[in-house]
Amino acid sequence: MDLYIIRHAIAQPIGSKNDFTDEKRKLTSQGRDLMREAARGLRKLGLQFDLILTSPLVRAVETAEIVAEALGYDQALVQQTVNLAPGASFAELFSEVKRHNGIESIALVGHQPDLGALVSTLVWGDGRASVPLKKGSVCSIDVMETVPTVRGALAWLLTPRQLRLLGKD
Repeated sequence: MDLYIIRHAIAQPIGSKNDFTDEKRKLTSQGRDLMREAARGLRKLGLQFDLILTSPLVRAVETAEIVAEALGYDQALVQQTVNLAPGASFAELFSEVKRHNGIESIALVGHQPDLGALVSTLVWGDGRASVPLKKGSVCSIDVMETVPTVRGALAWLLTPRQLRLLGKD
């Protein structure tokens, strides 16, 4: 199985447009535009996802939808899960991933610092060496085992700028 860890794109600061709540923060127009360009890079890489799981926070959902659209997927491929919300349990996320038997490729869209700790946990067994992910970055993990827990090898990590350069015609 391949896991693709995607950090949400640039979002609004907390303020009156989103009722001062973190959960309602949307992507900025710049964030949407830059993520569309980065998603074109994912398309040029030939990536295919069987499922896109996303945090239920608005900015992550919007990012997941942009990725799905760029890859030509129906929005039904995007599923929200509380297991990618900030502060969620990795054990619960791993259980959810394991429940999707037969799926070869899953994109996980969420937030820092949780995603960086997730990459560290998947690759090194704990979250102490958190991997920094810029907004719009994508990290590929080749999952080697799922029992007793999900473990894998870091295949690649691309910044949004690298993805945008890949996506240029």
